[in-house]
Amino acid sequence: MVKVSRIDIYEKLDKVIIPGANVSLVKYKGIRGLEIDEDGNVDIKVEVPKQAENNLKELEESVVKAIKSVENVKEVKVNISVNEKPYGTVEFKNLIPNVKFPILIGSGKGGVGKSTVSSNLAIAMAKLGHKVGLLDADFYGPSIAMMFGIKEEPVVNEKEKLVPFEKFGVKVMSLGFLLEEDTPVIWRGPLLMKALTQFLEDVEWGELDYLLIDLPPGTGDIQLSLAQNVKVKGAIAVTTPQDVALLDVKKAVTMFEKLNIPVMGVIENMSYFICHNCGTKHFIFSGNEMDTGDKLGLPVLGRIPIDSAIREGGDKGLPIVVGYPESPVTKEFLETAKIIAEKSGL
Repeated sequence: MVKVSRIDIYEKLDKVIIPGANVSLVKYKGIRGLEIDEDGNVDIKVEVPKQAENNLKELEESVVKAIKSVENVKEVKVNISVNEKPYGTVEFKNLIPNVKFPILIGSGKGGVGKSTVSSNLAIAMAKLGHKVGLLDADFYGPSIAMMFGIKEEPVVNEKEKLVPFEKFGVKVMSLGFLLEEDTPVIWRGPLLMKALTQFLEDVEWGELDYLLIDLPPGTGDIQLSLAQNVKVKGAIAVTTPQDVALLDVKKAVTMFEKLNIPVMGVIENMSYFICHNCGTKHFIFSGNEMDTGDKLGLPVLGRIPIDSAIREGGDKGLPIVVGYPESPVTKEFLETAKIIAEKSGL
């Protein structure tokens, strides 16, 4: 009797890439059965996605070669079946069917003012007459509660659903409503996914034209879970006019595209500073107007100038679109909101 290591077989198969899918057989979870007899003969059942259906012979040879490289393996029999669903297909559950146009707002990195843009943009869209909601999905660093000046906890209605706060014409929900100030969120993936599902399914959003979803930095589980649970109609990338910021934004854009989420465009935050004395634009980060749209291959939806009133308003719970309705910043947010509404067709 010879001994063949299952672990060694899986390690070898993890290096076998499924043709057309660019994923290993193990990571795809394509091993559906693995039997090893006393003589070292291996019988394996494999399932592959639709992308590989024209390369089954090539895949079979790779599987046989990989398994035979394991010590004590004699013969290998491979049975391959094809899943009609292509790899990468996202199953949409749509936990918010009463929202006409959910929009993801991401950046790929922190520090670009994504939450500030999300808050003011939501209010600007509400000022245009749309029914708007704002979900703070940045669970590790929820800041929307502070920006809207909301310190109470939400109530639960007779349907046992959380009632979002409504302020400045926007329905708002954030984990920040449920946490003590300065309380860190130290959660692993499954807890985050459960919280996100509850904030979609167990919140009484009602009928909305738009739900803006403020994403955490990066391209992790939250983004993927949203794509699986919401029929997202569009995504917006937020960046500052710096090449280092654009590198991370490109990753976020690529993620949206892989999840088949249309990218509506990019908002350039802290784009320039307007001198209060002479009215001249100063491009602090880049020296001149940056070709952000060309570098990302996306339309620029808006260029938001730097203004100390933005920071002051966010700290006081009075976003600049509300506190300074005639400011150049507010006018730019309103113009950006109009462009997004036109693109969405609502």
